[in-house]
Amino acid sequence: MRAWKAVVLINLALIVGGGWGYAVWGLRTARLERELAVARAAALAGVEREWIVEGVVRAIYPELNVLVITHGDIRDYMPAMTMGFRATSPKIQEAVSVGDAVRFTLRGVPPNVAVTVIQKIVTR
Repeated sequence: MRAWKAVVLINLALIVGGGWGYAVWGLRTARLERELAVARAAALAGVEREWIVEGVVRAIYPELNVLVITHGDIRDYMPAMTMGFRATSPKIQEAVSVGDAVRFTLRGVPPNVAVTVIQKIVTR
């Protein structure tokens, strides 16, 4: 194979690969911008929302009425992380203990959300 043919093929591969990567990046960026617009509109509208999430209780602060929970991704709100959530009732904190796997309901207008319902996930 002559050197110029190799150069042409390598350049062609780089152009096609770069174009494909740029197209995928553009589609992903457009999707993220649409999701961000929806989230901003909901936050500005003051719409109360509700999510059902699974996680693990890491700490309970009854004097602050706060549960610290490691949770999974909360769709259209936040990625998976460990954070504190207000509880709407002291009975919610009494229903669980540190280390429990739980399913809980968050309700409110972001960023002011609170745990309204919590239940242990029974594993066998």
